Amino acid sequence: MARDEEMKRIFREGWCNESVVSHRVTRFIDGEFGFGPSRLAWREALRQAASSCEGRRALDMGTGPGTIAQIWAELGYQVTGVDFSPTMLTAARAVAMRQKLAIQLVEADVERPPFPAAAFDLVSSRAVLFTLPHPGYAVARWVQLLRPGGLLVLIGENAPTEQERIERQYRPAAGWRPSEEYLAALEQLPLREHTDSVARVVMEAAGLESIRTIPMRAVTEARREHETLEPEYGVLQGTPYILVGRRPSAG
Repeated sequence: MARDEEMKRIFREGWCNESVVSHRVTRFIDGEFGFGPSRLAWREALRQAASSCEGRRALDMGTGPGTIAQIWAELGYQVTGVDFSPTMLTAARAVAMRQKLAIQLVEADVERPPFPAAAFDLVSSRAVLFTLPHPGYAVARWVQLLRPGGLLVLIGENAPTEQERIERQYRPAAGWRPSEEYLAALEQLPLREHTDSVARVVMEAAGLESIRTIPMRAVTEARREHETLEPEYGVLQGTPYILVGRRPSAG
């Protein structure tokens, strides 16, 4: 546990850095999700993901500046966002206020979420699994937060191929250089690079059923359009995925 806490300390310091937070807001809130076609494509993909959700209580894990939490709020959900970086949450509050969205934001460790069992109808996370020392344990805890029949929505990026690494530019946060201990800690993460197939196995191991993949063609086409119109804009190197699984109903 001491090793895990040290790793989280290293990551928390990185994700509290003002340059990193500013980069996330610029790249996603004002960048990809600020580009009309991309926002519409993501919104539709998430609407499809939650199409069978029977309630309106949503929890977004590792919410950062609130990128996905804001979409859930736009879709009419009562949303709570969780992140261990108070700097990220400050940015999320500012964006939610600007967009006139009601989102509750909580500072907490997503591997140890401070909520009662069966408190939510939907739990989501975007680009979070690869940052966790114990992603399997985290997903199992998130499933416990779902009411029976509730949905877990995992959003991520398939690890890029070598050709994609060459073709797609990666633009790190300006003004921030990760320390050697930060880079070393990253190498210890079990899902540092993974595919949707691996995420699916994690969901199956957590007892989810009816796992399905949401089509992402419109999202990837909007990304290409955005890069053509704004060449300086950089998307993630991988290809996005959304997986949805249902917690088994009681009995």
